[in-house]
Amino acid sequence: MGWERFHLPEPVREVRHAAASCLARLDDDVLDAHCRSASPHAAMQAIASRLEQGSAWIVRAAERDGNWHSSAAGGHRNISAWPLWLGSECQRREKPLLYLMRSESIAGLRAVLAETASQGIFCNDAEAFSSRWPKSVQPALPLWLSAIADGTPYDPASGAEILAILRAALHALYIDGEPGFVYFSAHADDGDARALSASDGQHAFKGMYRVAPLQASTASVRLLGAGKALSQVRHAAELLQQDWDVASEIWSCPSYTRLARDAYAAERWHTLHPRSEKSSAHLQACLAGSASPVLAVTGYAQNIASQIGGFVPARFVALGADSHRWGAGTASAQWIAAMALKALGDEGTIPLCRAEEALKRYRLV
Repeated sequence: MGWERFHLPEPVREVRHAAASCLARLDDDVLDAHCRSASPHAAMQAIASRLEQGSAWIVRAAERDGNWHSSAAGGHRNISAWPLWLGSECQRREKPLLYLMRSESIAGLRAVLAETASQGIFCNDAEAFSSRWPKSVQPALPLWLSAIADGTPYDPASGAEILAILRAALHALYIDGEPGFVYFSAHADDGDARALSASDGQHAFKGMYRVAPLQASTASVRLLGAGKALSQVRHAAELLQQDWDVASEIWSCPSYTRLARDAYAAERWHTLHPRSEKSSAHLQACLAGSASPVLAVTGYAQNIASQIGGFVPARFVALGADSHRWGAGTASAQWIAAMALKALGDEGTIPLCRAEEALKRYRLV
């Protein structure tokens, strides 16, 4: 066995060193505090400015249409990745890539991926600007992202989430050497100023973490929310408690797609190894121990949340921008509450007439 096999190739060592440098720059109390009170869009801008001064390639393609000269002070501005990827192989791989983009279509995203050989961390800030589409992207875009195996999409609810997930993504892609890319959507609504523990941050990267535990009650539901929909989920939990005496356990789910893929992979492994000891996917580990109905809410079309339905060990309801024909965008808190009551009624936990009362009370019919 040759001695060279005990050494990492030079480009791998360089990119790992650069990624470690990036992670060190992001391990900062001031940045943590800023991201806790910032929107995902503002947090990503702060993260990019911090990494721009260190060992990362930063592309600010989203600023082509804006005043890109006025972004963070210092350093030059890359508005395309073509100069990087037309360079040498060593140059391509020596630093992590953070690409800030703005596109509402699959065509725009595919063009960006072509520039970068589908490697890196991408942040689409289209949701921070008004559009006729739910979450300001064409409905086909999240469906396409959920269907391609080499990219993992995230829809963070807060600046704290986007910082925690990005740290984990840097480690996974550039230190552990996992293939593919990570995609973020970034809205401009402020977060809830909640700090994430190290455990919560890792669980957010895996797809979900618990925001509020379940309180003792005769009737309860589990509410899952992604991105801006999490605020509606929180409001729905308040309505359920105040108006109907129904308790809620709240989960933030930055990536329904990752949860579904992880659960499918675990199921397939057990199918191929029937005599081996079974282990739960992250989704099932989080939702084990309770039979309460699960409602998964997204600002995209409801089929994005529906991805996890086959792996949820309880009654399951998916809600999205297309769930209520009188609504616009994310399902409202009132609609979420009414559907939670219907799920409990269908199980016989509460009288089914409660759901009808809620529809009338909240003027949803």
